[in-house]
Amino acid sequence: MKGRIKYDVLTDAELALFQNRIETLLIKRGIHLDHPQLKEELAQAGCIVDGDHVYFTREVIDQAVANVPKTFTLYSPSREHDMTFPHPTGSFYTRTCTGAPNYLPVEGEKHYANLWDTAQWFHLANAMEHVDFIALPSTCDTSVPGEAIDVYTLEKALQISKKHIWIQPYESDNTRYLIEMCQTAAGGADALREKPFVSFISCSVPILKFKYMDAEIIYQCAKAGIPVQPCALPTAGANTPVTAQGTALAACADVLAQIVMLQILCPGLPVIATTLLFSMDMQTTYTLQSNTEITFGRLICMQVFEQGYGIPCHSYGTGTDSMQLDGQNMIERTSLIHMMAMSDASVLGGAGQLETAKTISPLQLIIDNEIFGIAKRLRAGLEITDETLDFEELLEGADEDGYLMSEHTMDHFREIHRPMLFYKGYVREENDEERDLLERARMQYDKIMAMPTAEMLDKETAAAIHEVVERAAAELVR
Repeated sequence: MKGRIKYDVLTDAELALFQNRIETLLIKRGIHLDHPQLKEELAQAGCIVDGDHVYFTREVIDQAVANVPKTFTLYSPSREHDMTFPHPTGSFYTRTCTGAPNYLPVEGEKHYANLWDTAQWFHLANAMEHVDFIALPSTCDTSVPGEAIDVYTLEKALQISKKHIWIQPYESDNTRYLIEMCQTAAGGADALREKPFVSFISCSVPILKFKYMDAEIIYQCAKAGIPVQPCALPTAGANTPVTAQGTALAACADVLAQIVMLQILCPGLPVIATTLLFSMDMQTTYTLQSNTEITFGRLICMQVFEQGYGIPCHSYGTGTDSMQLDGQNMIERTSLIHMMAMSDASVLGGAGQLETAKTISPLQLIIDNEIFGIAKRLRAGLEITDETLDFEELLEGADEDGYLMSEHTMDHFREIHRPMLFYKGYVREENDEERDLLERARMQYDKIMAMPTAEMLDKETAAAIHEVVERAAAELVR
């Protein structure tokens, strides 16, 4: 059996206290909810509804947690990148950055991400072997109606992405169109419910407040049987307590409230608790992603959901507060992923992001693919047996000629992880030793962009999806 390094921030007693405090918040403080239909169904399920305030009960919480499936699969459009939870090898899955409005191209100036950029992004992500699913960037393209930009962005993803697609609607009315597009791509609502190749993100507005848009995402996805990764986006010192502990508590309560609602509406719906924590710098009031202190908060959240509730959990695994591909950037993101990889996290996200998740970069995505590969190897741990120790050969003592030609070396040398972009002390191509990491990433980028773009939809399905897009644009703009 393989052993692995594991970071647990909380003792058993602290974990129990944490869960108690989460549930006490939901029972005594409750949530503010702006969604009449959802409130009505929560009341029917045993919650206490008082105007726009909803109070959960211990019985409702316990039953909802029990309803969360212990195993499930998030499918991919190609069926080549399906994700089974828990991960079959004990590893974690990874995703690209979500929500970033800015695009830093390989050449040229940073700008708002347009549809051409997102198409390039999805194509690039298809080639990243250590990136398991994609999230939609916050595209901004003046050639299409802004009210429906998420609809147009999803159309690009459905056309190109071979990997599972994570969707964040921009407005409540957009949700049903986004769902309809996915159902059309799947071949019907039942087909998508059976093998969901998309999941949605719903968010709280800390603390314990749910505006209509996010409540509508919860409601519509549950009714359609589409998995949700309920999210909290707190900022320590701004809208949650300044301590990592207090912010982690608020985030966990926000996410658990969403999980309870989803399980009331659709018992057994796959969910992944998504706690994306930030902190505010008290000198500048700038929101930070990679502050060391808030990493503790993320580790707490992973432990609470994975160990305390047996629910898969998701947080940032890479990212930086730097705006450039510089030294600060590389130190922050590698420190973050190495810490988070040692948790029990089921999903680690943020591949390709800069500037506190406000910018995405193709070169950074390629580099993060390597960083994720290293982190997955560290997470895997080591197996200690006489065979892996090469004990018999060591015991014989016949090592005057070294171990280069040893049968044990021949059996195991391929297991050693080798990041393909890293310089390894030999010349693969002319002047290779003179190229830095960014130059080698650029070479990889050029190779990938020269590859044919995937066509995931047949003409009839593509036309049917575009009809939904045009109908959505007409109605949403009006």
